[in-house]
Amino acid sequence: MILLKPFQPKFDGSNCYSRCYMSLFTDLGRYHKDQDINISFSEYKDWYTLFALDLTPDLSADGMHESISRNGNLTIDLKFSKALPETVNLIVFSEYRNVIEIDKNRSIFTDY
Repeated sequence: MILLKPFQPKFDGSNCYSRCYMSLFTDLGRYHKDQDINISFSEYKDWYTLFALDLTPDLSADGMHESISRNGNLTIDLKFSKALPETVNLIVFSEYRNVIEIDKNRSIFTDY
């Protein structure tokens, strides 16, 4: 199990969101490889707030090898400093070698 320190960005005047921005480079495998993500630091705050998390057991999602662990659980907990005035959507993109389908009734189907 890998315990991660939660992201706690503050998009107010304090601009405490650099760790979240940096995770786009590190967890997408772009850090130290001269590969840009085409999102500036200021654009990240105002228009393109994305979070990247490497959830592989050995933190090597950009590696060319397979991880030994094949099973696991994932939980996403979201907390906001203020109540949201309207509903927001959470879009999760992940890569698997199998098919995972979640239908409108929240039933989960897999092919493994």
